[in-house]
Amino acid sequence: MNAMPGSMAEDPDSGMLLIPANDPEFSHGVALRDDADAAYRSFIRHSLSAGWEKNIFRAAMAGRSEKQTVVPVLVQFVPRPDNDYNPKAISVAAPPPLGGTDHERHMGYMYDRNLVSLGGPLRSLVAVSDRPVGCHALVEVHEVDDRWGDVEEQLGDALTVQGSGRTYSVGSLRLRLPWWEDLQAVVVSHTRRVRPDLVLPFIGHWTSYSPGAREELLRRIDRKEFPVTLRVEKGTLLACYEDLELSVLVPSGRDFFDRTMQRVQELGGTATAHAEEHQGALMLFVEDNSTLPGT
Repeated sequence: MNAMPGSMAEDPDSGMLLIPANDPEFSHGVALRDDADAAYRSFIRHSLSAGWEKNIFRAAMAGRSEKQTVVPVLVQFVPRPDNDYNPKAISVAAPPPLGGTDHERHMGYMYDRNLVSLGGPLRSLVAVSDRPVGCHALVEVHEVDDRWGDVEEQLGDALTVQGSGRTYSVGSLRLRLPWWEDLQAVVVSHTRRVRPDLVLPFIGHWTSYSPGAREELLRRIDRKEFPVTLRVEKGTLLACYEDLELSVLVPSGRDFFDRTMQRVQELGGTATAHAEEHQGALMLFVEDNSTLPGT
């Protein structure tokens, strides 16, 4: 495993806030969409422009017996709460310089199996950033041997690019994201600078409503996700919506809010967190659910 990656960096050419890159070997695949084929082709034409082949290198990939030929690119992350299949889906889009809206530049989605650990930090980073958020990525390319016949007949509608007189077919797109614990660490570090009052929603825990709180909450809002204010009062951690006490989160060695209470106390007694109402129960999201030493 790599050492802790560097901090976020602003890329002046794309206008994006870039997440530090992991080794190519540990990159994640992207579920490219057939209905976004035009966007992907436009992305490839833009990213693999004149002289692109100078950036080709070969890299080991987890699960592959041989090194793969790849080219470095940049992509943007766009949370998609409008996704009917998974409201927590994250789109992988072409960078803003290609023009159009974030949705028009959509090329595919992160796989759900990767969202389990990486989705929370990525959505949080997008929410607090004042600019688009992206990462380093890799496009797999394969040189086509045109000595044995017509290239178009061999490849059909496959996407191809030219470089140094050679033809390459374009393969998959892979994301060079850090390990989940490293990603959380850099997102927390960045957020502490821009939104120090925010408790990031990495881990969700169910908690019971205070008497009458759910009924009053439903009278006030018509959405299932909402911000809450965390308050420490007389040694007790409270989750509130405006002036409404939603739940009492008493920290102890047996539950999950010890470090959250410590963080709220460090902030002077109040902080902002994220919560969801689901089938009569309240889920509160925190950064760290581990108990404090000695508890």
